[in-house]
Amino acid sequence: MNFKRKEGFRFTFDPPLEADYEIYINGQLASMETYHTKILDISPRGMKIFCGPEIGSYLKHSTLQIKVHFLLDVAHIRAIGDVVWSRPFVRAYQCGLNFSVQKDIDELITNELKLRRKKEVFAKRIIHNLALNTVN
Repeated sequence: MNFKRKEGFRFTFDPPLEADYEIYINGQLASMETYHTKILDISPRGMKIFCGPEIGSYLKHSTLQIKVHFLLDVAHIRAIGDVVWSRPFVRAYQCGLNFSVQKDIDELITNELKLRRKKEVFAKRIIHNLALNTVN
């Protein structure tokens, strides 16, 4: 599976963002299990995640989808995406998801990222100002 996102906007999480996911094949839930994942980066139309070894046996399916449950700021997001690439990483996998299946998810992700980033910038300013006040 070769795939290269052509989007210029990609938000990287450091540390990665905690999330949960479910596995779908042919649009049907493949397992009753909900697994834990880490979101490495996200864009309005896709994301890169780190999955455990449980995904390995499903990667041979061309219709593999992952439904990710996560929180960027205030809205609980459930995004379903096609697995467009995967690569082994230690004893697990990194996977690239494309959200083309789900309508309007790009706008929700963009709005949530804007809110999250505003809060991060505001928090950094407060910390910076507090540091300046303790020096003076």
